[in-house]
Amino acid sequence: MKVNELAGLSGINPETIRSYRLKGFLKPKQLENGYYDYSFTDYISLVYLRKLRGYSFSMEDVRKFYSAGNNEDYLSVFEKMEEALERRIQVLQQEKKYLEFERRHFAESLQLGTGVQIMQSIDEKIDFFDLGTFKNDLIPVIRDLYPRMTPTVRISREILNGECEDRIIPIRTGLGTYRHIVDEFQIPVPENHTSIPNGIHAGQMIKVGDLTQINLLQLKPMMDYAKKTGKPFLSDTTGYLMHIENEDGKLVCHFRIRACIEANDIRSLT
Repeated sequence: MKVNELAGLSGINPETIRSYRLKGFLKPKQLENGYYDYSFTDYISLVYLRKLRGYSFSMEDVRKFYSAGNNEDYLSVFEKMEEALERRIQVLQQEKKYLEFERRHFAESLQLGTGVQIMQSIDEKIDFFDLGTFKNDLIPVIRDLYPRMTPTVRISREILNGECEDRIIPIRTGLGTYRHIVDEFQIPVPENHTSIPNGIHAGQMIKVGDLTQINLLQLKPMMDYAKKTGKPFLSDTTGYLMHIENEDGKLVCHFRIRACIEANDIRSLT
């Protein structure tokens, strides 16, 4: 059969079939006119090859099954792939856990609206600023942890505990994660980090177009709450980037920020 006929029978692209032929996995007879005549054996070989590829076998692993060897060699390839799949499953389980964590943060932020939210954290937050000053050996570690980190916003507790008035204040942006992640991945914490203690936090939503400054009046809900309850802020802010939108040709960030008003050591909400 011609390559297009084999492609129709197998559901595999003709170019892919040609690449398998060039790699020696298919052995069609070449006709006098230069075309290749694929046999049913080629079809069976193609199906078997795709089956192995469906198990995430590399082409080198597949080649081992097409080369002279013994059954122990073949068995070792299966065992190696099982081990690789177990590692992938562990990675996927970790990704699922952090995705659920992200979804929960997002859902909580949607419920917050324009008011103040009082929340119990269950781990110390570690925020990194001045990323350009990090040592070169730390940058790759940070890059690998992007799915487990969030852009964050820092506003000093001195400002939070001051008077709320119509003025522009400086803010800093960076990346944040949690103490258990820092410990799990053995991240060397730089001296210029910000630690947000575990405890009761007051939080709210803010909208930031310029990541270097903000009008202090945006923080009025949580600042008023702290003064009304007589609970001054014990920490700078940390934040969770809820989403970014394109507003009139400008990127605007929506953060849920929070700061500690009562430290404790609660490690579970259940």
